[in-house]
Amino acid sequence: MRAKWLVLLSAFLAANVSDMTLTQAAQVIVTRNGQNTSIAEAGRQTIAQGMLGLFASCSLNSRDHPEIFRSRNLETVWGKVLHKDHVYVRLDEAMNLELPGSRTVPVGEMILGLTEARYPGPELSRHDGSIVAYEKCSGYELIRFVCTPGIKEVVPERYHDLCR
Repeated sequence: MRAKWLVLLSAFLAANVSDMTLTQAAQVIVTRNGQNTSIAEAGRQTIAQGMLGLFASCSLNSRDHPEIFRSRNLETVWGKVLHKDHVYVRLDEAMNLELPGSRTVPVGEMILGLTEARYPGPELSRHDGSIVAYEKCSGYELIRFVCTPGIKEVVPERYHDLCR
């Protein structure tokens, strides 16, 4: 039953995210071992689309649940992720990203850390230079993201075991 629910949720998210305009992805950067990875245009579009889908799956965020994240300085967390392995997407124009069971969050930038041993994370988004959400995304969607052709080739190999 759970697997069926996840497939339905995934299809719903894919349908809603596919309507988002990816021409607004101004910058897509994957940093590994302190170096920016070279990514072809098709790969950048795949990563941007995947990040939008991933962030649309996030059900717990600091905007709607501030009590969970009060103890964290989110600007410091963003800075730490930015200076380690990560995926970063900046949009030309901010967009409203609807989170399940949540309000709409304006997003101009998204970052996903790639240093956690078992799963990528943390997942953060910004708008106008301020953190708007520190999120907990679906593990299923994290796996789907790192296993997508075009993305799998640029994320650390330790995540490839998730694709089995």
